[in-house]
Amino acid sequence: MMNKNLLLEISALKLGENFNNLNDDQMKQYEEVLVSFMENFPFNEKKIKAALEEKDKKNLMVYLEALCAALKKIQAVDLASEGREFLNLLKDMDWENERIEAFISVFLVTVAMLTIDLHMAKYLEENTHAIYIRKKNENVTAKGHKTILAVDDTAISLTLLKRCLEGEPCKLVCVNSTDSALQYLENNDPDLFILDIEMPKMNGYELAKKIRKDGHEAPIIFLTNYSSKEYVTKAMQAGASDFIAKPIYKEMLTEKISKYL
Repeated sequence: MMNKNLLLEISALKLGENFNNLNDDQMKQYEEVLVSFMENFPFNEKKIKAALEEKDKKNLMVYLEALCAALKKIQAVDLASEGREFLNLLKDMDWENERIEAFISVFLVTVAMLTIDLHMAKYLEENTHAIYIRKKNENVTAKGHKTILAVDDTAISLTLLKRCLEGEPCKLVCVNSTDSALQYLENNDPDLFILDIEMPKMNGYELAKKIRKDGHEAPIIFLTNYSSKEYVTKAMQAGASDFIAKPIYKEMLTEKISKYL
């Protein structure tokens, strides 16, 4: 059964003061609803994206409404309300309105992050000895910038990270290969890692394992396009602390980073 404290840490869930008082049967029923949501979201996401691409407004509204209903059922009520408010506006919008694609993109990324958080909570309940660092780094000195090492072979992702973190109290070191990352780590010990998965020679999973093997204990955040159980499990086994769903948005990025630095 999923740990109540881990679920209460997920800000998108509005579980209320009585959540801790749920008995085992009630908790089991709620967990079944959560698992159903987690398993179905990747398929619902694909349908919404397909309807958007095909400019199929009727099905887009149907799929969004179904997703909002599922969000309300798991107590992600603020997200559900946000989606329904947009649905009311969508009725009178034409396809040339830029707000449609912008909203769908941000909304799906936000729901993907919720889904990943749920998979993490499930994984940690089932694997109590998992490598997991999800706390502020107490060893970081109060003075000066904290250092983040970002590794991604895609230039646009590194550029987005730089733009999103402009003005933030941290030093962002960007490298575009695992070889460059390992070379940097020979003489440096960053306070946080941001790793892409799909990279040549050594992928993000392999790099994370190498980082841990070499004694670096800073939290590792993976950049991801995926929110499936299999993906989250593999990343957690490699030493993941958290995830940032793509495309990267400043508010989501800074919120994640602030948990650790």
